[in-house]
Amino acid sequence: MKENRTWYLFSYKVPPEPSTLRVRIWRNLKALGVLYIQQSVCIVPKTLEVEQKLAKIKMLIDDHAGEAFIIEIKKFAHYSECELIELFHVQRTSEYNELLENCRLFLQELKNKEASHDLNIEESEIKLNRLKRCYRKMMKKDYFKHSLLRDAKGCLQKCEEQLTVYIEMMYESKGATYTS
Repeated sequence: MKENRTWYLFSYKVPPEPSTLRVRIWRNLKALGVLYIQQSVCIVPKTLEVEQKLAKIKMLIDDHAGEAFIIEIKKFAHYSECELIELFHVQRTSEYNELLENCRLFLQELKNKEASHDLNIEESEIKLNRLKRCYRKMMKKDYFKHSLLRDAKGCLQKCEEQLTVYIEMMYESKGATYTS
């Protein structure tokens, strides 16, 4: 475990209207992978990217007559760092499981379409790119390298390989050659 890790505690209060502001703030913080410890109070490991994004969110809140505080924390009184990291892992577990399930569904769909010779290459590539984009977003907020990271990467790679195999088969069945 990394010694002397620094964290940010981000606390904010925004006016009730417009509600779109609260949603925007929540989405931005969710994309950072923060851990909410109370309503409108979250914690996240300190990185340069996190620092910059929290500063932008704070500026957005300030511009809309709200209040936001960014507090740097070097040591915790009630939660050990291990407990906090475990809470971050719990958050990521459901996201990784969802990605793994979507990869499995993608692979099953490829098998079904290959068996019926009904593979829409463009549609399948779009779905694969969606899975890859989801993976990249998760990687950005997986500060502590979740144990399912390797599984997700392997499953995504399998999806890519299987799509290539099916595309090659489709081209071969039509007497053409596929180059990726």
